[in-house]
Amino acid sequence: MELVTGGAGFIGSHLVDALVERGQRVRVFDNFSSGREDFLSHHERGGMVEVVRGDLLDPEGVKEAMDGIETVHHLAANPDIRLGTEVTDTDLRQGTVATYNVLESMRVNGISRISFASSSAVYGEADLMPTPEGPSCRYRSTAPRSSPARPSSPHGSGPSALRGTYTGSPT
Repeated sequence: MELVTGGAGFIGSHLVDALVERGQRVRVFDNFSSGREDFLSHHERGGMVEVVRGDLLDPEGVKEAMDGIETVHHLAANPDIRLGTEVTDTDLRQGTVATYNVLESMRVNGISRISFASSSAVYGEADLMPTPEGPSCRYRSTAPRSSPARPSSPHGSGPSALRGTYTGSPT
């Protein structure tokens, strides 16, 4: 079974659709602060999607949701970048702390496979669009191999700070 955090959001629900089309059973973990039940309603009777209404800021709830999971797709995030400049701990809590809870729950449950959706905000004001990501990425022969992380907002600082945090080896 695969877990999709933020699976009731626009992007997350499309990932759920794709996983189900591939024959995967999916557990969605979402607090529905911006996600919508109607994005998942077509899966209600199919038996392939289980929806857990929960908050990534609740470590015990996250650990429970990971029972029986092989792969985590972490898409949950604060979608309102401007909110983080007004309520300054928003991105710290909903980005950094929530992601830490996901990673720690994976460690405790022995899960080593994750796909993580970050934000272009980790690059700040990018010099090149589209922005190359990662050490082996090449968009054009003249493009640099990767772009440096230069977050210019709290929304981008969290994912940048968490790079390399997860080792995948339970203790």
